[in-house]
Amino acid sequence: MKSTSFLMAGCILASMLAGSAFAQVYMTGEEVAKVVVGNTIEGRYRECGVGRNDFREYYDEEGLIHGAERACRMAGNWSRYSGHWEVKDGKFCILLGSGRDSGCFDYTIDSKGTLHRYSEKGVSEVEFQIYDGNPNHL
Repeated sequence: MKSTSFLMAGCILASMLAGSAFAQVYMTGEEVAKVVVGNTIEGRYRECGVGRNDFREYYDEEGLIHGAERACRMAGNWSRYSGHWEVKDGKFCILLGSGRDSGCFDYTIDSKGTLHRYSEKGVSEVEFQIYDGNPNHL
């Protein structure tokens, strides 16, 4: 009986470890903040569409976002906007207003230093390059 319990516990543990080996591990909101605060991110959607623009955002230490955007994958002038960021319930949250994507999102960072933002469905929809400081003077 005892060996059956150990065998069952071992099987459960093995299945949990196997499942977590393939599960996406997201960064905590605090980890995202350490990467982006005081820096600029430049984002590009995987697919262009209505309301999807290329953008640059500088995240300051006081919770403000200073941004600029232009039409997706098009040359041209950048228009400016602003917003706020915070860490809420363990996630990194942005509030931009004016129809821009806002909310609390999941993020990962790859070995090349590219930050990925995921939708509620777990699909990577935006990739960000990270630049030190505020090189675009946002």
